[in-house]
Amino acid sequence: MQTINDIVAKLKNLNILIVEDGEDIREIMSTTFDKIFHHAYTANDGLEGLEKFKEVEPDIIISDIRMPNMSGNDMIDKIKEISPNTPVIVVSGHGRMIKDTNKADLFLNKPIKFDQLIKEIHRLTH
Repeated sequence: MQTINDIVAKLKNLNILIVEDGEDIREIMSTTFDKIFHHAYTANDGLEGLEKFKEVEPDIIISDIRMPNMSGNDMIDKIKEISPNTPVIVVSGHGRMIKDTNKADLFLNKPIKFDQLIKEIHRLTH
């Protein structure tokens, strides 16, 4: 059985995009994931997330749903039109809105456990 350290070692060459309008959450995730992944890119909302996606072509995306300018749902729809195989994990405290999103690869309710998120990222990218 793989330990969390084994899994983390396999993620070091991946780029991740974090789309989250909560500044504190976004910064914590970015700081943590920048130590694990090759690079952790961030965006403040769905519109910025879509532009960043086109610019950096990340290996995986973690996104909230409720955001200004463009919702996570709309952003995911547009990303999946461009790149249907890019995995998207929705992390949200809005359960009903999660169920309405049908193009994300995985839905996790906030709060989430770090180990669980890392294992899911590994599962979706390997």
